[in-house]
Amino acid sequence: MDRNLDVSLGQYQLGWRAQHTTAVVGEVLYCWGGRVREGLDKSHDSPTKKQYTSAIDAFNLLSGVWSSQPTSGTPPLGIRGVSCTTINNNIYYFGGYCGHDSCYHNSLNCLNTLILHWKELQPTSDNSVTKRAFGGMIVMGSEGGEPQQLLVIGGLAPKSATTPYHQFEYIEIPGVDGHVRTNEQNIYNLSS
Repeated sequence: MDRNLDVSLGQYQLGWRAQHTTAVVGEVLYCWGGRVREGLDKSHDSPTKKQYTSAIDAFNLLSGVWSSQPTSGTPPLGIRGVSCTTINNNIYYFGGYCGHDSCYHNSLNCLNTLILHWKELQPTSDNSVTKRAFGGMIVMGSEGGEPQQLLVIGGLAPKSATTPYHQFEYIEIPGVDGHVRTNEQNIYNLSS
């Protein structure tokens, strides 16, 4: 596992990782998911994966100290290349790659940073939103009002999971068998 205690400093230090997500809420940078050097198996829903994804690493921007914070609820299974954005004290996560085979997700999850609780807003399913990772996500809303929508843009997807729509592009990636990059855009309405 990537939960390191630096004995010489007597404090937690963030270990090596890649393909993770970060977001800032208030004075704290939250780092979640990604690929770790060792200790995390690639299976879909194993006890070690649940343990790993049930903690979030936090960096206090004022003190310069890392900590590992346990979370409650059910975190997403897609842990690499997840898109994220923030609204107030919530971090929203979309999609992601599970780490094995062509297991991509199209779920939308929210982490409430005040109580560190996960809530699944939209489960991974075979609906009209392509399962993908490594895209982007932004908040859309009226000026001065509460944000009402999340816009998910692009990403990498297994070719078998795409349902081509005429207004979007799905381009095969040379050297990456069975995968496409896409400019697909999806809007999630938070008010409904």
